Amino acid sequence: MKRLAIVVVITGLVLLVLACGSGGGDAVTPTLDPTTGVGTLNISMDDFTFSPKRIDLTACQKVRVILTNNSATKDHGFTVGYGLTKEGGSPTGFERDWFDEIEVAVTGPAKMVKPGKAILTHDGGGTVEDGSGGFMVIKAPSSQATIIEFTVPTEIGEFEFASFEGGGKHYEDGMKGLIKVFPGKSARNDEVGKSWQEAKTKCL
Repeated sequence: MKRLAIVVVITGLVLLVLACGSGGGDAVTPTLDPTTGVGTLNISMDDFTFSPKRIDLTACQKVRVILTNNSATKDHGFTVGYGLTKEGGSPTGFERDWFDEIEVAVTGPAKMVKPGKAILTHDGGGTVEDGSGGFMVIKAPSSQATIIEFTVPTEIGEFEFASFEGGGKHYEDGMKGLIKVFPGKSARNDEVGKSWQEAKTKCL
């Protein structure tokens, strides 16, 4: 009986670990409009989480992100990339900006838009702040949605999206998610003998 109880406890712990490591449920893909070919993706921010936390995209896919901040009191940011940058031991952003040299249109209210090296078109309220760092949209609490439109970059692989507000504490508290980019029919690999992850792809 005692041995059975130990087995039950161990099994429960294993299941708990697997659940915690699952990345926040199944991955979400954009809802495609067959007329325009644009995929719409709803991303909501709250204290201190994103919904969804896992997103699957296809290289060269046109995407419209509808970004909302459901917090009652806190600003939250949205940025995508990989490789953390730190200042004084706290995370401040990504070393590699996913939107680097990508055309991005931001429409609607945002407390601040940081273009980084993105090719930005901005139509709506809020400050546009040039400077170092990558593309980022910061939204005030309980504000209206902001629309972010772009074509998915051709780099295949996994990228994080995150908020670095509160001096990086939002990220440390788990406000981050995962984007996986897969090759698609509209992307072409011109480098023979290289995998999609190694080769530079082009949009058709």
